[in-house]
Amino acid sequence: MRQLGKALLKDVANRMTGRQGQRDLRQAGAAGERSGATREWAFGDTEPWDVTRTVTNAVIRTVSEGGDARGGVRLEIGDVEVTETEARTQACVALLVDTSFSMAMDGRWVPMKRTALALHTLIRSRFRGDALQLIGFGRHAEVMEIEQLTGLDAMWDKGTNLHHALLLANRHFRRHPNAQPVLLIVTDGEPTSHLEPDGEVYFSYPPHPLTVAYAVRELDNSGRLGAQTTFFRLGEDPGLARFIDSMAKRVDGRVVAPELDDLGAAVVGSYLGSRGPAGHQGGYGDWFGARGFWVGDD
Repeated sequence: MRQLGKALLKDVANRMTGRQGQRDLRQAGAAGERSGATREWAFGDTEPWDVTRTVTNAVIRTVSEGGDARGGVRLEIGDVEVTETEARTQACVALLVDTSFSMAMDGRWVPMKRTALALHTLIRSRFRGDALQLIGFGRHAEVMEIEQLTGLDAMWDKGTNLHHALLLANRHFRRHPNAQPVLLIVTDGEPTSHLEPDGEVYFSYPPHPLTVAYAVRELDNSGRLGAQTTFFRLGEDPGLARFIDSMAKRVDGRVVAPELDDLGAAVVGSYLGSRGPAGHQGGYGDWFGARGFWVGDD
């Protein structure tokens, strides 16, 4: 699982940096925007060096020790200063993935799993303070561990219970009131099932107005919790496009319609872009470009 996750994340990084080729990939972005202040380097710091301050420190030290800076200076660890960056906010992330029969029927099952594993690997390896919850939703929704989701066989039950999935996501957000809620929804169909007050699942195709109303109500609750919402629409169904566009507008969210091969890059990029100053929109290409070396590290 660990090796596969790192390989998938490396593939995501390559796709993202490739699509951001118009940007300067040497700039840092993930640790936050530069604040203008500097501090002495400490073990584990990944912020960029302040070259001017570092060289100045070396010159001053050389002169104070009786040396002649005109003949050159040698840097020591104590000379190094790094640029301070704004603190990143903690994120509470809910990744909702459609597990209805159409996902399997149309070849979207494996890309969905790859996407979930890539995001899980990124958060567990580099953003450990963030709280990620994976939620699969078919006829009903279920919180899943990554091992359960990646090992999930294709499910042929009819139903897309977005209502239940949003209920679980909002419960996750409420458990982390001090974190920024991030809602990521991967789906290829309109909601066709919902939970009744007694806990039973109601299914109807075409979608029943009550099913849609339940999903809309719970999405509004996500918006009231402050969730930054992105829908990842798979497929070209016009009805689905209209529904998702209208849902996104209700909560000032975004809609992305990626190709299957780019789904992982789209989801990971949206997550990084939701992390406030640390992940300004478009900046994820900078981040992977500047830190591509770590993808295969421990």
